[in-house]
Amino acid sequence: MGNTGYKSFAALELYYVDDGTPTGQPTKPNVVTDPDYIAPVLDTVTCAPSTRYYSVEKKLSAKRNNCGSGYTGSTVTLTSYPNQFFSTVSLADANAQADAWLAANVQTYANNAGKCEVTYTPPTGGGGGGSGCLVEGTLITLPDGTTKPIEELTLDQLLLSVEIETLQDTNNTEELYKWSSTDLSENRIVSPITKLTHKIAYETIIVNDGLFEATPTHLQLVQRDGFWRFIPLGDIQLGDNLYTINQEIIPVTAVTVNLEKRNIYPMTLNPFHTFFANGILTHNYKQAIDTDY
Repeated sequence: MGNTGYKSFAALELYYVDDGTPTGQPTKPNVVTDPDYIAPVLDTVTCAPSTRYYSVEKKLSAKRNNCGSGYTGSTVTLTSYPNQFFSTVSLADANAQADAWLAANVQTYANNAGKCEVTYTPPTGGGGGGSGCLVEGTLITLPDGTTKPIEELTLDQLLLSVEIETLQDTNNTEELYKWSSTDLSENRIVSPITKLTHKIAYETIIVNDGLFEATPTHLQLVQRDGFWRFIPLGDIQLGDNLYTINQEIIPVTAVTVNLEKRNIYPMTLNPFHTFFANGILTHNYKQAIDTDY
């Protein structure tokens, strides 16, 4: 370590006060427990302080890696602040100390400060598409709170929609699959229908004995394991939760597969893509896919 500018004393020797000559008595160590202890004194002439180099701000990021199965850790950043480390050798040495400290501590910091988020991998057998559709007779909520059967809706008609505060709303299914949140703070807005067609389906999923019915690929908002996320309706499970127009959370208590012919209505909204079907918050048809059922 370089000079600090302070002069310290290793030993004490007794002198006469009248002429300043030594008494000849043995010296003794200068320790803090001795009543005669002399503390270091600032003497920048005799002990010129060494130049100090202080580290600059440095950052290092890491992903939390101790989450359980089915969860992905978020990425967090640990910061070494300016002047946190110093060196009497060089600035590079001070910065190297900061880098070493970050490398030694960033993973522990990430595991403590990072979040565990639900990981959802869409199925590869066709259930992961965004081209799902609701069946004839489904009641869609209008901005004034009234409802209309989906087959009676018209192009450009306004629907009651929802802006989820933690969601960057999109019509891209893959992006929606990546989103999850423990919070479902939302604002009610209005969004127009930009595409509405009629098709036939030979397989639909019925939830809670007719509360909600759509094709297996219909993109549905559910709460599972404490996280809200979007899944294909064909992947819905007993114990999942749905979100209602009255801001209530209701459990999924029954799921059945219907193999009878159904009239379905692929529908796209823009710029916001959520709406209420039979009082349940759901998501619209992915316009980029145009496949017959």
